[in-house]
Amino acid sequence: MDKVVIWSLFIIPWISLIFLNRSSIRRYMPVALFATVLNTILAQMAWSYNWWKFKDTLFTWDKIAPLFTVYGVFLIGTIWIFHFTFRKFWIYIIVNLLIDLFYGMGLTKMLNKLGIRENGSFSPFQNLLAMTILAVILYLYQLWQEGTFDKDKVNKID
Repeated sequence: MDKVVIWSLFIIPWISLIFLNRSSIRRYMPVALFATVLNTILAQMAWSYNWWKFKDTLFTWDKIAPLFTVYGVFLIGTIWIFHFTFRKFWIYIIVNLLIDLFYGMGLTKMLNKLGIRENGSFSPFQNLLAMTILAVILYLYQLWQEGTFDKDKVNKID
């Protein structure tokens, strides 16, 4: 059962991209890859500081930064969130808060119960705070990626 859940969390997000137009995938893939880098760093910190640990993953070598979360749910989830909320900052923040609350309060508890993941010293509130800071960094990155910070375009911002 554990492997079915893990593989589903990895494959279903990737399959969901068939419902998204190519221009959105191209537009938001850079910010999704940046999110992946930041999530990989966060996962390495979590491993070192015992914030949380994954006991069961797709492969034996991905325990520190599990593929099914970092390169599945988070990477593809970033694309979808930006597709629906970019240029609507407060909606973006609210959607991120709701999803992070679901992850922190629901999905992690399910993963813990299944024995896939175990809590460490990182509280759900600290997780929510870290993910919110990450969301703001990603939003600023996407603004920069689209040239919003160019001097010629500053006056044209919505």
